[in-house]
Amino acid sequence: MRVFEQTARASWTTPVPAEFYEPYKLGQYSEDRIQNVMWKYLSHEQNIERAWVRINHHMPETLNADKPLDILEFSTAHGAMLEVWRREGHRVVGTDFAWTSEDGANVKHKGVRKPWHQKLLGEVRRQSHEGTPGKKIIEGWPYQPIIESLGLDVRLFDGGVRPYPFKDKSFDVVCCFQAIEAYSEPEGWLDTIREFCRISRKSIVVGFNPLPVETAETQDRIEAARIAWLDLQRFNELGFRTTFFEIGQTRRGIHPTVCKLMAV
Repeated sequence: MRVFEQTARASWTTPVPAEFYEPYKLGQYSEDRIQNVMWKYLSHEQNIERAWVRINHHMPETLNADKPLDILEFSTAHGAMLEVWRREGHRVVGTDFAWTSEDGANVKHKGVRKPWHQKLLGEVRRQSHEGTPGKKIIEGWPYQPIIESLGLDVRLFDGGVRPYPFKDKSFDVVCCFQAIEAYSEPEGWLDTIREFCRISRKSIVVGFNPLPVETAETQDRIEAARIAWLDLQRFNELGFRTTFFEIGQTRRGIHPTVCKLMAV
């Protein structure tokens, strides 16, 4: 979702609760650990605004539920979606993956380079949360300081390895935004969706990343994604049916961006 589109959609939602505009409280963590987080995701305000628009647009039923829901988010990253749902009284669980580069070294982002980097770093290090950082530093998990400071339940495992470590029908809602492409090639996307169906009781929402840059080398992958999307558009298996399939626009052009499946 491009910035101008997010801003336009936000104008059609209720205001973000003011409490979410507080900076992350990361004063107890070393600068080296904080610098592993992608800089744009150190902004609590931006993370929440993005999550707020997604939830209001694609899962509004979770904001006016009659009773608490069990919600599972795959590839949680900074946990903003879980924060919103927790405030609504839901029971939330996230997942993530501790990753390394091909040579086995921990992946680190470049240090402070721009003034707004320095400003963000200063904001998050001025305040500390009530708890203490975990004794075990999980190498390759850049979001560990943020998740710990928020007190969220996030479980680490490889989303490309099925079955997932959750019981059948253990969550009301399962969502996965812009991560399914990392779990498998397009030929395996429907198998991942079927695994989501096993875990979910009510609904599943999946958001898609932009397509790769079109070249002769990527043409077969783009065509494979197109076939997978068309199959998903007509999905009707395991007690779930696709009820919403959005064709949106990103910096890579017009392509499927979100689909929603409901239990039938």
